[in-house]
Amino acid sequence: MTKALILSGGWGTRLRPLTCTIPKTLVPVGNKPVIERLMLLLKEAGVKEIVLAVSVMSEYLNNYFGNGEKLGLILHYTNEKSPMGTAGALKLAEKFLKDDNFFMINGDIIINFDFKKMLESHKRDEEIGLIASRIVEDPSRYGVLISDKNKKIEKFLEKENFNPSIYGKLEMPINAGIYILEPRIFQYIQANKKLSLERDIFPLLALEGKLSHYPIKGIWKDIGLPFQLLEGNILYMNDVIKKQNSEEKNIIDNTVQLDPSVKIKSSVMIGKNVKLGKDNIIGPNVIIGENVEIGNKCIIKDSLIYNNVLISDNTQISKAIIADHSIIHHNATLQGNKENIVIISSYVQINKNIKLISPPNRAISVCHNEIVKTDRI
Repeated sequence: MTKALILSGGWGTRLRPLTCTIPKTLVPVGNKPVIERLMLLLKEAGVKEIVLAVSVMSEYLNNYFGNGEKLGLILHYTNEKSPMGTAGALKLAEKFLKDDNFFMINGDIIINFDFKKMLESHKRDEEIGLIASRIVEDPSRYGVLISDKNKKIEKFLEKENFNPSIYGKLEMPINAGIYILEPRIFQYIQANKKLSLERDIFPLLALEGKLSHYPIKGIWKDIGLPFQLLEGNILYMNDVIKKQNSEEKNIIDNTVQLDPSVKIKSSVMIGKNVKLGKDNIIGPNVIIGENVEIGNKCIIKDSLIYNNVLISDNTQISKAIIADHSIIHHNATLQGNKENIVIISSYVQINKNIKLISPPNRAISVCHNEIVKTDRI
């Protein structure tokens, strides 16, 4: 196997306003787009050629990745003129994938595991598809896999067809959005028709006994909502730090200008050309991108700061995501809570002394290019 298909055609509406100006799959995870992280994992597993199934904001992906040469990959693009569903998107890529088995992945998940082991498992079987699975406490939010003791899938139930009253509150394997498929899959997909693998194709293959599942370990996170994106970034950062062959608890680029008075509370990831002023407290659970400048006496924790952000003196930030090219003026307070965080889109200005504090039941979102002049509490 040397090929893969990555789905990157969704609107990312639940991540707005972060996705008002970029596609969901270009949202950063550990200071790289989530889809780029997936590409690099596939490359480690021997994949050399990747098809990106795109539609919304496709030009952004094309401009960012081009032909894939910078990543040492060959990239192809399919472009849906109208939504075709996951099976329809796959059918559009048939000419690139018809000669051998291939990976197919949702481009908006955070993972960090070895694809090679999944491929070895597939080689031992003769099914049309192998689906990565994950055990979760509440399977009702996902596609559920009903299988026998040998992990042969007997039923594939999308969330609208899953009845908790039948299966109780058992922890059950769910569809993790990662597949290995044989070219025979194309025989089941009608061309030029909107179809879903999960609703139209997989249930049929399960009845025919042609699907198995493969439990994956390590981190796996859906980034459908902003707080999930924040949690997923923190999980990813801690996983990378854990796998380092050192006792270092942070990842700080050697170009960072760090005043000796700055206190770093692990875990923290800081990108290139970042300048940190005096008496700042950074961390825990903070990821800072590139070309960021932070003034003096700031406190930042449990937050993501993207590239080219300016944060002035005496600013306090907690449970927040701040996108590219934003400016936070001095004495500002940005404070979210567990599921209702503060989300600042790109090119936003927060005026001095402003307080953005999320109430218990509602996130605070600031849209692209907005200037915030009054408190939001």
